[in-house]
Amino acid sequence: MRPRVTLTFGGAAALAVAVGWFLLSHRIAHTDAETAVSESVGAILVVMLVASVIGSIRSGKSRGPRRARGRRRR
Repeated sequence: MRPRVTLTFGGAAALAVAVGWFLLSHRIAHTDAETAVSESVGAILVVMLVASVIGSIRSGKSRGPRRARGRRRR
């Protein structure tokens, strides 16, 4: 996917998780609105963290630094 499409899809997914979490917490669990908002922000952060880890693994940048190969001494 192109970066703009990926960013749009990721933002929409994070927003959907946040709204779903807010509704679940506020309507079903009967928590106050302030607590439900803070929980939904936490859910967004978890989604973004998971997306970051998956993106890092897929791009191959999670291998860490590589050792420089110099000339061998003879």
